[in-house]
Amino acid sequence: MIIRSFFLFNTLLLAFLVGGCGRDNPDKSMDFSAVDTGIYRTIDSLNEVAFRIKKNDVMRALDVVYKASYLAELYRYDKGMASSLLTEAGIYHQNGYHKRALTLYYKSLDISTKIKDSLHIAKANQQIGNALMESGDYPEAERLYTIAVKYYSILGLDEDLVNMWNSLGLVKMASGRIDSARSYFNEAREASSRLGYTYGTKKSNHNLGLLNTKMGKLATARDFFLASLAVDIKTKDAYGIALNRNQLARLAIAGGDYDGAVDLFKSALRAAGSISAAHLQIESLKGLCDIYRKRSDLTELVAYQDMLIDMQDDLAEREKFYSMNFLEILKEKEQERFVFQKKIVNAQQRVTYSNVVLGVVSAGLFTLILLTILWYKNYRRARSYSKELMDKNDVIQKHVLALNQLNSAITEQNERLEESNRMKDKLLSIVSHDLRTPLSNTKGILDLVEGNYLSPAELSQLLKDLDAQYVKSLTLLDNLLFWIKGQMSGSPLESKVIDLKPLIDSLCHELEISAAKKDIALINDIHAELSISGDREMIKVVFRNLLTNALKFTEKGYVRIYATVEEGITVHVEDSGIGMSEEVLQKVLSRSYFTTKGTHKESGTGFGLLICKDLIEKHGASLSVKSEVGLGAVFSVRFGTK
Repeated sequence: MIIRSFFLFNTLLLAFLVGGCGRDNPDKSMDFSAVDTGIYRTIDSLNEVAFRIKKNDVMRALDVVYKASYLAELYRYDKGMASSLLTEAGIYHQNGYHKRALTLYYKSLDISTKIKDSLHIAKANQQIGNALMESGDYPEAERLYTIAVKYYSILGLDEDLVNMWNSLGLVKMASGRIDSARSYFNEAREASSRLGYTYGTKKSNHNLGLLNTKMGKLATARDFFLASLAVDIKTKDAYGIALNRNQLARLAIAGGDYDGAVDLFKSALRAAGSISAAHLQIESLKGLCDIYRKRSDLTELVAYQDMLIDMQDDLAEREKFYSMNFLEILKEKEQERFVFQKKIVNAQQRVTYSNVVLGVVSAGLFTLILLTILWYKNYRRARSYSKELMDKNDVIQKHVLALNQLNSAITEQNERLEESNRMKDKLLSIVSHDLRTPLSNTKGILDLVEGNYLSPAELSQLLKDLDAQYVKSLTLLDNLLFWIKGQMSGSPLESKVIDLKPLIDSLCHELEISAAKKDIALINDIHAELSISGDREMIKVVFRNLLTNALKFTEKGYVRIYATVEEGITVHVEDSGIGMSEEVLQKVLSRSYFTTKGTHKESGTGFGLLICKDLIEKHGASLSVKSEVGLGAVFSVRFGTK
């Protein structure tokens, strides 16, 4: 009777200490007879609420899922912990923290596998597959999707099976296995029709439209997109309507139906605007700009370009605000988690202390009843408690050390985020000034031309200036786009064979007016048979920047491009310009922002060489520079063997 009372008191004390530590404690009188049912149901309900609200209310979702995980850990409810980890990972995933999300997905999968929870095994494999699909790891994504299909089949979850077939079809299509992709999409389409699963029907039709577009079967692709659009119109899914109409507009352009494409893009723009789907709006605006550019309709082109710039600026500002806000929420929730864990440790210390006291009392009672024998037993018990206390103190010290390490990691992360924000502020400044100003100047020149205010000589000079301004704006835009692309995780390198001489010829043609203005000869001495492997647009950005810099710092003379072949191909950009001192050369080779004026006071953004270095490293290449003051400079890009 005494021993039973001892353990009952310990259990009640632990519940009181931990329950009293929480900020929200709706039921302070715990019913231990209902732990296996009531508490587990509460944890499951909290996880369901967090999953339902995670897209619209991140702060509340994190708060709810943390409470669920605390309870699951406290009551050792592994199924609830696996569900909490899946939901928390989903929150990080939707906010761009893919590595952290993957870590949590794998933890959930490990727990689910240990307890043989088929549903959460399937869900974890599906979510990990989605993350790997986004990062371009198609073989591993396919393997995990196949595992999820097996478990969903065992569980008889037909709609989830349809979703997995669509996902497997997308993996096959991305990997270039067209026939296999078509088979999965058709299977998903037939099953959705049989089940009356509306979402699966419209998704499989849309995917078949993408597949046939990729195959060049535009008429068949149009039929599938129209079928998907019909479902979206019926269900009033504005996002799906905008998505399908953008695809149909692209098909119309391919078929030469520009009027039809304009109508489709405009209707897609309205649908996307009704739900503030900024990315779809930008896609529609880009399509309209492409059409009006081909038609040479400058009035409509300028109007839609202004709308596109405003939309992109607004989206960038919103994403920046949302990112900063999410980090603040994350920091606050992490602090709450640390506080709660610390309180649990304190509660465990108090319980341990109480156990020792109760042990001593019990030892005294047994001593009075059983004399020497019971005294000896209680002495052994006291020694056991003492060892347990020491072990727990060791655990506490480890927890304290871990908390300190986590605090240091958070501090370092905050510093990196502040640096990133400063870089983004610089980027926004460049977009608002160096990109919008040339567009405004271009509009002014077009107004002068349209009003016939210029003489032929003035018009010729302005057109030359406009061409130079175009090259500068194009270079800046490419630099900004590739800088942004470089900050996004999971963007793959589209490597192809690139013939160097035609590529350099096209860049020399772009820059010939700028070179002629400074009486500089552009010389392409690259042999016609030389080629490298890489992303054509990235390589183009690299050499456009190097050629532009060479022209910028050359007063009169030449800029020569040639290649040497020795353990790979090295492309050299040599100029007869003003050269660089050792101090300037060190700044150029560093990875920090740096810019100076050219020989004709040409300004720069400071991002050109920074972008070059990133893109060169992505190709496994290297950049070296040789220069002396007054003797020009040679920038060399060394590529490995193909």
